[in-house]
Amino acid sequence: MTDWPRLADQQWVQETNRRVEAQESHRSTLVSVETTDENALHSLDSTLKKTTAFMKKLKTLSAASIPSLIDELSRLNLSKFVEEMAAGIAETKLKPSDVIPIVDLCVAIASRYPKFSELILAEIRKGLPLKRTDKISNPAKLRIDVRLLCELILCGVVGKEGLQTLGATLSYICITDKGEHSNVGLICSLCRPVGWQIAGIVPSPEASEGVSVEEGDLKVNEAITPEHRKVVNDLFSNYHTGLIRHLEKACAVMNVVQKKVKRHERTRGDATTEEKTELETARAEYERLKALAAELSSALGVPMVELKEEPSDNEEDEMAAMEMDKALAEGQVSLWPDDESRLFYENVIDIRNIVPRSLYKESEERTIQENELKTSVDDIDVDGLEVEPAEREGDADLGEKEESADEPYRPKTPPSPAQFQEDTTGAGEASLITSEEMKQLAQKFFLNLDHLVNRDTTDQCALDFVSNLNTKSYRKKLVKVLYGVPSSRLDLLPFYARLVASLSPVMPDLTTELSTMLIKQFREFVQRSGQERVEEKIKCVMFIGELVKFGVIPRAEALSCLRQLVYDFRGHSVDMVCAMIETAGFYLYRNSDSHPKMKIILDVVQKKKERIKDVRHVMLIDNAFFACIPPADSAAARRAQAEPPLMIFIRHLIVDINEHNVNTNIKCIRRLAWDDETIAGWCLKYLTSPWLLPYSNLLHLASAVAGLQGLTYYDWISTYVIDACQEMIRISLEVPGLFNQRAIASACYLGELYNYSVCDTPVIYKVLYQIISFPETDPLSWQEFYRVRMVCELLNTVADFFQTGRARRKMDYFLTYFHRFYWMKREQWKVNVAMVEVPGAEESGDGAVIEPPRFPADVEAEYRECMRHMRKSASLPKDLAEAESAVEQVEQQLKEKVERNRSFLTMLVDPFPSVAYRALILKPLNWACASGSADEEEEEEDERKAPDRTLHQIAEEDGWVFEGLRL
Repeated sequence: MTDWPRLADQQWVQETNRRVEAQESHRSTLVSVETTDENALHSLDSTLKKTTAFMKKLKTLSAASIPSLIDELSRLNLSKFVEEMAAGIAETKLKPSDVIPIVDLCVAIASRYPKFSELILAEIRKGLPLKRTDKISNPAKLRIDVRLLCELILCGVVGKEGLQTLGATLSYICITDKGEHSNVGLICSLCRPVGWQIAGIVPSPEASEGVSVEEGDLKVNEAITPEHRKVVNDLFSNYHTGLIRHLEKACAVMNVVQKKVKRHERTRGDATTEEKTELETARAEYERLKALAAELSSALGVPMVELKEEPSDNEEDEMAAMEMDKALAEGQVSLWPDDESRLFYENVIDIRNIVPRSLYKESEERTIQENELKTSVDDIDVDGLEVEPAEREGDADLGEKEESADEPYRPKTPPSPAQFQEDTTGAGEASLITSEEMKQLAQKFFLNLDHLVNRDTTDQCALDFVSNLNTKSYRKKLVKVLYGVPSSRLDLLPFYARLVASLSPVMPDLTTELSTMLIKQFREFVQRSGQERVEEKIKCVMFIGELVKFGVIPRAEALSCLRQLVYDFRGHSVDMVCAMIETAGFYLYRNSDSHPKMKIILDVVQKKKERIKDVRHVMLIDNAFFACIPPADSAAARRAQAEPPLMIFIRHLIVDINEHNVNTNIKCIRRLAWDDETIAGWCLKYLTSPWLLPYSNLLHLASAVAGLQGLTYYDWISTYVIDACQEMIRISLEVPGLFNQRAIASACYLGELYNYSVCDTPVIYKVLYQIISFPETDPLSWQEFYRVRMVCELLNTVADFFQTGRARRKMDYFLTYFHRFYWMKREQWKVNVAMVEVPGAEESGDGAVIEPPRFPADVEAEYRECMRHMRKSASLPKDLAEAESAVEQVEQQLKEKVERNRSFLTMLVDPFPSVAYRALILKPLNWACASGSADEEEEEEDERKAPDRTLHQIAEEDGWVFEGLRL
């Protein structure tokens, strides 16, 4: 037995082990007992006086009276009172200390009257809740009954039926009490006396001192199997998890209310009575749940979670803002990621100093009431965002749905040039826009909006508009065009925002109208769910973010938009939050006034990310977070510190190779100290890493390897590179998913090496056949098509060398097998997609047929494009059956070819009596087999400058296979 530091732990273990021994003794007694003979019962005292007195004592049970009752039981014949005894024991009001003596009495009765077991179980079941509709009328009595039932099961009085009853009761207790958690006391009353036997639970503090059931410190009763203990343990653990989750929500609610009260006490002098009452209610609920959680955690032997009861006050936010302001002033951090961004967003032209005032005098006056956007960051409440909303409409700040919310969404698109004249002629200033010259200028201006690519063109566009088109109709037209920018042209948003910021001083109405329309559209997107494309939503929040960085829309409004999205962080809200953080998160985080609120929002996003199961959304959140808060020690900085200068130079020679510097780089690589193992290792590392280069430069890298191959002391490099490429392809086949992109780059690189005669044709065929024949062990391989892509990339690279002669025929053989492989992948896709449940099928109650996902169009297009490149006029199989038939025809042709040449091959193994006679026969045979058409001879000459071939070489090149024959 383990030595525990506390004497109380050792005493508890000894006491529980003695109890298990007593239970095992009772079980042995009940198993070995023989049925009492009727004659033996008749010989016992059955007088009415004594039996009646016994039954009266039974109805007033106590721990002190039980030994005398057991003694009387052995002298009396109570066979007619068995049912009354069971009812009396079940109905008696017992204390927890009376349970063990009562069990001893039940064992004594059951050993003499076997039917007592069924009767006592039936009586106990009457007071237990077994169905969801049952109610607990007497919790104290239920606590004793469940404890008594556990002891009867462990002592063997009741068997399988009792175990089922216990499971049903515990399920009711745990499952039906997820709100109030009023059954915590009942569960705790079970865990300490019998928890290690029914659930494998050791309560605290014994659990923290190292007492364990698995290590044999506690004896376990055999009446309950490990499977049953696992079920009960899961019930208690899930109940505990639900209580902790409830406690965390109560703590968050209390913190929100407490922070609001503190803020009002500091700003207003005192909080309202309703707010104080709300705080007291929230605190009372939190304290109640905390006490229950502490009690249950101790009973289950798990540590109590630590909760932050005191929320961070606004003073901490002010301190964080002061620290950020100090860092900005000292130059430790910058408001913009680089100088180019700073110039773009801060150096906006002042049109009033360039254009005469007469051109913007009319538009400078505000005629539209300024929109009611939030301008104070302190008014943005970001508390309580951690709590998941029950419904989207639960937050009052999200706004009421408009009457038109049920109407289908129609995305707004900018007017086309054909609609230009129609839109402008009815705008109220017909006299100003009737000029053909102005119409042409306007049409040219709006067409040029799609070609804003830098600051100069944007600023010139703003000057042109103020100088030539500053009328009310054209201003409305400009708002429409800017507001309706296509979702596919997100690259225009920064330049449109700069254009608006440049026009804002002289056209305040334009800025107000555009920002109002964007904020209104955003609120509609938040209220509507699933009616719009996510691209439109992303465009809206990115445009708002760009305007925030120019100061057109206040930072407080951006925080308010983020708060609304983070409140219900699911679905398209995740995409919108990530897009807005990537656009304006860096700016909001580095501004001293918005820094505290933005920091809280980012923390909430990181916490809610743990509940998201979509891998794409998790990746978007991570990218947005690091775009807002880039890591201090980036990978590039660490690499620059760790790598020596010579290694950086070698990487530059190889990775940055192109058509202009290939010859120079080859000379530099050749002059390196290849006898130094470290330098040679660096060179080989980058020569065998084609994924570090752009695709268009792989041929130049292959050219460099070919140039090294032609030198006397560097010919081994090409062999090393070829082996490394084949090894990477092989690894990607053995471990799919991790090295797919590297394998595809290696396949393209290998093709370029073949084009430069660095490797031979058998290497290409070996790799091609290996890709389509290596077994796939992953059950989800039907979703992966990187093998098809790898084959297509390799074929596209070497296609020009397999168009004529013997090389064409051998490639046709492979293409036949590749067609079959491709159609096998398509069939796997079709079968597995049919088995997968289509998302949204349950919600579509209109009876519409939901088509399964189509085979990936990009894979099919790449396959067909490759086949057109390889065989322009060849017909492709239309299904798997045609592909299988083509493979069978090829294999039949090869078998016939083998049979035709079998007679010639027999002469190679027959022992001729004369070597001269053998040579005489083989000479014309070799000549006959080696001869062919002029095209084939020219092709062999061109391919690898092969010498005269023997029959052995012809057999190898044609792929002949002979069992038991070695040429």
